[in-house]
Amino acid sequence: MWLTATPHQLRFFGTIYWPCDGAGNNHRRGVQNLDGAPMDDTDTSSDGFYGRRLASHLGMEGDCVRKINRHGKLALAITRLTCTRFVRERTAAIPLEPAFSILHQLGDLDRHSCWLAGRQRYSGSFGAGTVSVIDLRDNPQCEFRGPFDALQYYIPRRALDDFAYENSAKPISTLKWTRDRRDPYLSTLSNILLNALEEESANNQLFVDQLGLSLLAHFAQTYGDLSSREGIQEGGLAPWQERRAKEIMRARLASGLTIADVAAECRLTPSHFARSFRRSTGIAPHEYLSRLRIDEAKRLMTTTKLPLADIALICGFGDQSYFTRVFSRSVGTSPGAWRRARSEG
Repeated sequence: MWLTATPHQLRFFGTIYWPCDGAGNNHRRGVQNLDGAPMDDTDTSSDGFYGRRLASHLGMEGDCVRKINRHGKLALAITRLTCTRFVRERTAAIPLEPAFSILHQLGDLDRHSCWLAGRQRYSGSFGAGTVSVIDLRDNPQCEFRGPFDALQYYIPRRALDDFAYENSAKPISTLKWTRDRRDPYLSTLSNILLNALEEESANNQLFVDQLGLSLLAHFAQTYGDLSSREGIQEGGLAPWQERRAKEIMRARLASGLTIADVAAECRLTPSHFARSFRRSTGIAPHEYLSRLRIDEAKRLMTTTKLPLADIALICGFGDQSYFTRVFSRSVGTSPGAWRRARSEG
């Protein structure tokens, strides 16, 4: 069964991943959850073991750099952890909770020892790019030696259950990964995330939706051995669904459109819609929306004298800087240069 794009297929990254604190509160006003609802500071899932709560427990510096919600509930939280102290004590046991913690090492670590339910399970060095997966129901304890730099991907079990159900797949019992193996897809994605945090850009909600679905797909398939139920095959969108999806994207270029919004119009779940749209059109929904925005920007640049900053807002790019980056990457030249070439011709 084909799922949403895995990280190596995501090549149009450019949106900002706004930081949130350990309670899951986003520091960007107006940012929405994956289903389009405003982020709720009272979300009960915000007590999960990530962000500042995780950093404090491990005696490190750290913040949640991105929190992704689906259907109003936490689906994935990403935390950057760093520490320059060489020696750190063995931590207290982490309280039991139904979630997984995936640590992706950004730099070499001299030693990582782990105890599950009071018994030591492994101890050894971890190179940059290696991954460790911990089931937080096992009351883990950790001890780290050497400088530390890593990303933690926190995934509630409920999010995996929902994802499997939406994909007509068998439930995922656990996530597994060989301790000393590198994950090139996750390394690529982690680098893109870190680069994106350093730049400002418009909030492209469809793109963020696709990112969240792709992360869950990668973890579910590669770590959870997600497989389809026998006899279930999935095609593309029905003609009326493809027509309606394209209509709503054309009509709402400048709005914070989400995959959930478009999927609801097609009477599909978000993940089912994302897969079916790609099967029908050959591209992801956020790529199609980006092309629509660029086409409309070209039309406005050739038929009006509107400033580029106004065109950026009208077409849904948010600001001129982000408009310039996306346009240049797609067309091969800046909007200003493209406009001048057309006017001179």
